[in-house]
Amino acid sequence: LAILSESRADEVLLSDVVMRTADGEQRLAGRVVAEGAAGELLLEDPAGRMRQLSAAEVVGREDRRGVWQPADAEQLGRLLKTEAGSGIEVYQTEHYLVCSNCSEGYNEFIGRLLETVYAQYFDFWKKLNVDVASAGRPLPVLMFQSESEFQAYASRIHPETGFEGVPGFFSVRDNLVLVVDLTGDRSLREVSAVRKKLADRPLQVATVVHEAVHQLSFNSGLQQRFADFPVWYSEGLSLYFEPPSERAAGLWSRPGQVSPRHHPEFVRLVRDETLPVPLSELLVNDNAFQSADAAVAAYAESWGLVSYLVKKKPLEFAEYARRLQRLQPLQAVPGSARQQMFTEAIGETPAELSGRLIPWVRRL
Repeated sequence: LAILSESRADEVLLSDVVMRTADGEQRLAGRVVAEGAAGELLLEDPAGRMRQLSAAEVVGREDRRGVWQPADAEQLGRLLKTEAGSGIEVYQTEHYLVCSNCSEGYNEFIGRLLETVYAQYFDFWKKLNVDVASAGRPLPVLMFQSESEFQAYASRIHPETGFEGVPGFFSVRDNLVLVVDLTGDRSLREVSAVRKKLADRPLQVATVVHEAVHQLSFNSGLQQRFADFPVWYSEGLSLYFEPPSERAAGLWSRPGQVSPRHHPEFVRLVRDETLPVPLSELLVNDNAFQSADAAVAAYAESWGLVSYLVKKKPLEFAEYARRLQRLQPLQAVPGSARQQMFTEAIGETPAELSGRLIPWVRRL
């Protein structure tokens, strides 16, 4: 009896929750990811979507131990097709589930691009000796041919956010990359035709790469969703990967190329050997990313800082990444702890690092 009562190693905490909403009560079921100090509950459903509930929202809850069974590719594809509307077809690659109403050529082009990014992502961390692992299930990507369809779906899943002028994003909550087809042409059946069209639209390639890296980071053990990661690290890593390559077959080949967007901004904004957003602030809080005036500088500095650390201090950067891997969902990290974690891993103060970073980026 004692042996039979022991939990299996692959069992997790599952929960059936009744929550209070403006429209009445709603039932949710899924895997318990984390519980906060104030009674918050982070629940993941089989489709990989997470819901953060406050203690006041939970009316009833029934827990049990069991084996977690996330949705497979067929189930996830069927769900996205139902939600996204008519015309959506599923295009599956080795590691991705692409749901799209775009042209055949565009689907194939983006599928190849995603797989290239996937391979380069894992090779990048392998060289740095940082442990990351495959998610073990297809990563969902939803693509719309028209801006109106993209905006409608984006507003439905994130009504609190405006997406005007945004060509794509990764939803941490829904674990979904959402992209609009900037070619605007559903007649493109050949990959070569798509490549020719996108050669004049590098933002499309950069966006797909950028958001794919976010998704990979949160599905490979590098980052935990709903953990308190520094924004400069999350964004800087995706920015480090995103620059397109005009000569590559897929218009992108590898991370680490000089950013045609953020390098000029970095050089333009640095005055008198001073960063517009001091590293002492960028490292410990995310305020600059919330300010319209400071955001451009914050993104440019994040790209420059990650580029510098990867190229000049790879061992220290890898150690910093390993420390960040330990951060857990719903646990706030104060600025002092962020500062200490960075300084101990990198071995330099923000002031010392700024003096090396600025001339290095300028010379690129």
